Amino acid sequence: MEIKISSDLKNLCKCFNNKLFVVGGFVRNSLLGLPIDDVDICSDIKVEHLHELLKGSGFEVKIKSKTLGTAIISKDEQKYEYSCFRKEEYSDNGEHSPIAVEFITSPEEDAKRRDFTINAIYYDISRDELLDFYNGIEDLKQKVIRAVETPEYVLSKDGVRILRLFRFQAELGFKIDKDTLLTAIKYSSNISALSDDRKLSEMVKLLHSSTRYPGHSKNNAFMKPFKLFNKYNLWHCFGIDEPKLKLNMVKKVEHKTQGFLIDLVDTTNPISISYFLEHFLTESGVNKKIMANLINILSGYYDALNGLENKSYFFKYFENFATIYKLLIHKSRTLANKYDFFYRYIIRHKLVIQVKDLKINGDDIKKFAPKVEAKRYKAILESLLSDVFDGKLQNTKEDLLSALDSKLKYL
Repeated sequence: MEIKISSDLKNLCKCFNNKLFVVGGFVRNSLLGLPIDDVDICSDIKVEHLHELLKGSGFEVKIKSKTLGTAIISKDEQKYEYSCFRKEEYSDNGEHSPIAVEFITSPEEDAKRRDFTINAIYYDISRDELLDFYNGIEDLKQKVIRAVETPEYVLSKDGVRILRLFRFQAELGFKIDKDTLLTAIKYSSNISALSDDRKLSEMVKLLHSSTRYPGHSKNNAFMKPFKLFNKYNLWHCFGIDEPKLKLNMVKKVEHKTQGFLIDLVDTTNPISISYFLEHFLTESGVNKKIMANLINILSGYYDALNGLENKSYFFKYFENFATIYKLLIHKSRTLANKYDFFYRYIIRHKLVIQVKDLKINGDDIKKFAPKVEAKRYKAILESLLSDVFDGKLQNTKEDLLSALDSKLKYL
């Protein structure tokens, strides 16, 4: 088991009087032979002393939080996530942020605030020595995720750690220690206390966990924790009022978020798919632009299953059909190919299928008929588009404007 340290990190260690440690994912992944993303370093030096300590060294310091004792230390393109050794105290409401912090001098004491044994292995740079206070190296060998100290101590007050537990299970392909799992289930309500953005971020990471370490994680690695969510009725923590989800499409499609949403709709069977998705995505913290695109894609999938007529279908979904097709093909190859044939026909014959491709727009209507209310422009343009598509009108500004008179009488 070898920990490879860059020359820059060795030089940084000298600035700390050879009392600098690497911890967390860097050490874990080094021992597992996995790619390394972030480099977490720590010592007993408080962040307010870093600027003076590193003056003239070529390293830059950006303090993130004096309260938590965290900073970014960088040189050229390399960045190190620094934290001062500390103790933490949490409230009982499951939020991730500590309510009290005490800075300390011992790495062994600092290890008590870590989450799992495999993330609490410290590497002493100057001594080239691993400090393993919780037998994390053995857990790496056994492929087990286990809480430091006790599961109660680690998970009873922090919903993020519970989500990280399931994500590590998927990304690393490890099993969860029984006591750690049962404690996570016991305190799963802590997940509900987290912000929508945080829950969404962790869910997306979980859905795409198979791509975290290509060649290491199994395909659809997220299914292990998802099966646990079904078994222990954990979906309510994410705002989903279903004890179990039908997990079918998410296993088949490339875009896991879209597949997951289809499974969610198939399980809940809402009266209005668009309304349900909008409500759920809003509650999940998805921004409006992404939400609108997802709703269009998912609505296009279901409208195809319901056999929506070609013309109406592609007026609504032409722009996203290439994505919709990748979903539809896993449900019905015949149906997918039927719509795809028409889609390719539209492209091949350069048919006008979208309002934006018309030779006039709202500004032209305003000039031609200034008394017409702007809220009517959309209906007018869509009616003109329909006529152009059917061959009743040529897509020229002259023809379209000349047709406006009759449209204004009926729309």
